[in-house]
Amino acid sequence: MSSFAKRAATRVVASALGAVLACLFAGVVETFWIRGATAEPPGFASTWLAASGLVLPVALAVGISVGCASLFLHPVGPPSLESLRSYVRASSTRRGELAIGFPLTALAAIAFLLLTARLSLVVLASDAPSKVSGAVLGLLSSLFAVGLGIAVAGAARALGPRLQTFELSPIASLAAALVGAAVLIGIFVMTGTTSGSGGTLAMFGVLKRPELDLRAPALLGLIALGAYLVPARVARWPLPLIAALVLLPLVLSIRAASSGLDERRIALSMERGAPLSKLVLGALRKLSDRDHDGFSARFGGGDCDDRRADVNPGADDVPGNGLDEDCSGHDAERIALSAAPPASSAQVRQAALAAVPKRLNLVLITIDTLRHDLGFTGYARPISANIDRLSKQSVVFDKAYSLASYTSKSLAPMLIGKYGSETHRGWSHFNRFGKEDFFLQERLQKAGIRTLSVQGYWYFFQEGIGFERGFDVVDASAAPKAVQMEGDRTVTADKVSDAAIAQLSKPENVARQFYLWVHYVDPHSEYVKHEGFDLGSTSRDQYDSEVAFVDHHVGRLIDFLKQSAFSKTTAIVLTSDHGEAFGEHGMIRHGFELWEELVRVPLIVEIPGVAPRHISARRSQIDLVPTLLELLGQPPPSGQGTDFLSGQSLLAEIASPSSVPPPKIVFVDMAAGPNNAERQAFIENDLKLVASGGRALSLFDLANDPLEKKDLLDDRALADPVLSRFKAFRRELRVVDVKPIPK
Repeated sequence: MSSFAKRAATRVVASALGAVLACLFAGVVETFWIRGATAEPPGFASTWLAASGLVLPVALAVGISVGCASLFLHPVGPPSLESLRSYVRASSTRRGELAIGFPLTALAAIAFLLLTARLSLVVLASDAPSKVSGAVLGLLSSLFAVGLGIAVAGAARALGPRLQTFELSPIASLAAALVGAAVLIGIFVMTGTTSGSGGTLAMFGVLKRPELDLRAPALLGLIALGAYLVPARVARWPLPLIAALVLLPLVLSIRAASSGLDERRIALSMERGAPLSKLVLGALRKLSDRDHDGFSARFGGGDCDDRRADVNPGADDVPGNGLDEDCSGHDAERIALSAAPPASSAQVRQAALAAVPKRLNLVLITIDTLRHDLGFTGYARPISANIDRLSKQSVVFDKAYSLASYTSKSLAPMLIGKYGSETHRGWSHFNRFGKEDFFLQERLQKAGIRTLSVQGYWYFFQEGIGFERGFDVVDASAAPKAVQMEGDRTVTADKVSDAAIAQLSKPENVARQFYLWVHYVDPHSEYVKHEGFDLGSTSRDQYDSEVAFVDHHVGRLIDFLKQSAFSKTTAIVLTSDHGEAFGEHGMIRHGFELWEELVRVPLIVEIPGVAPRHISARRSQIDLVPTLLELLGQPPPSGQGTDFLSGQSLLAEIASPSSVPPPKIVFVDMAAGPNNAERQAFIENDLKLVASGGRALSLFDLANDPLEKKDLLDDRALADPVLSRFKAFRRELRVVDVKPIPK
């Protein structure tokens, strides 16, 4: 090997070593994040070994790439902080250019981030395939970066000579530029809104969004920096020694592929809380999936036979065939599973329904992002006086569950009466529902009932979504003229109540039996302060302020209904599409997971003539449509083809004050989408199993652990029967297979 080739090889291998060392340090940082994602964190050392082992191959690729680039940029010798300092001091004729160039570069970086935030906001709100949108975003960002670079270089060259006489220190200028830019960007990100609304600088808040987790690129940047600077320290070492130090840590990668991720808590915590190793883990599992069934036998994937696509942890294990298709360790047993409680006797049912007035009207009030913990459930802060007042006159379901943890996968299935995976929903963040699924209002309109909708957000009335179908009147006067996809900061609750009251004041709308759906969106982030309802500056304070504001205007609508001529023949139902998290399980906002704070919702049913009471049995919103159909005197659907309901009417137990509602399975079904993996929760007899793709993730005893802090999934005697019943329940679903948009 020639001396040049040897020096070049040493430089590249030294860069690889720098990347490896930086990767091991990045693994320590990631381990803190991973362990913080669960209430029962796995061991620090085992987690660090697994995370580092996963990322090491990526680090090697980064190191080799940086090493080759460094050879091209610095052919004389490896760069270092000392060489940079010497270069600046020696280049006295360019001191002015450097002194002004560093601050200009920092400003250009801020401008680049501003554009990236704006482009990211547009991309995230679009329905474009992720690869297409990512490529467009990358191309435009790259072009803008090149343009900014040319502009900075030209400005520095033009202004540098004029600043030469001031003898400015480029080193001080660089330090000030780095510190200033970091502080400014940090302030902009922290004070900005995740929607990007609220002004130009507020767009930096987009970078806080979970979909744009910047921790992974930051860790990759750290690895690249190590690859760039370390060679100056080790370039004189013997090449065999450097190569040995590079290859030795790869033992961790072999360990991660074989047994390093066998401990379930490590893999689960990594999937939920690791910004970088989570991405690598998914890619490595996909690459090592020999039978392409979505599960690997390596990297903790759990596939017990990677030669058969019908055998994996998410497979449907056919009972009694002698095969262990789901890798549970045994063949499934036949289970006679009934998702419904025992039916009420005909006499009890008739007595209950006799208490319900005939030809009732219905006002359905849904409030976006409303948690279950309000005043009537024991929340100490007085934010829901009017809802609390309604609850005292109503039947209250103390443990009601939504169908998912974000709107498009919960509210539409609730109004259709099917689980999310049973709907024709398409593949987008803002799901659009096909005409194969019938919304409640479509059934009521067909029966001759006057149907009214009052909305303040585009998604619930725009043509082609599905929510708009079946309404005689759609009043969108409360909605802002400009469409905002995420984090709407507009205030609409007052206008929504105004519009609802106006519609109910029109004789043509109340002359016959009517149904009104009103949806309030204000509690959804971004939070807005309201005069007279300002409860503080923390996120929970701001959220509570929004709830109090909405409660006030919901109270106006309720007061109007109570004072109307049709008050004695109008039922009121109030519920929510999902809850909101404030750090309870290491996450904020909603979506992605099915923690109790995300899927427990209020469910209040006031029916004239029906005595108020509380029902403590767990119930799901899947039963809402059949309940409301029966309440309004309408027959159930035919059950043929797609004309079916997955729930059962709760009207008999609502209207029977002496009945004791039996336990019933609750199923939360959040189908996969462009921004979320599938999550399902199966709750029976206080045991809550959470799964993804048929693979169990965790198990909680809600009676003894309502905050979901102790995962019981490793207790096989407890978990196996629940998992078997969960899979039996899944087999009864009429799933509509929706695939990602072709790339």
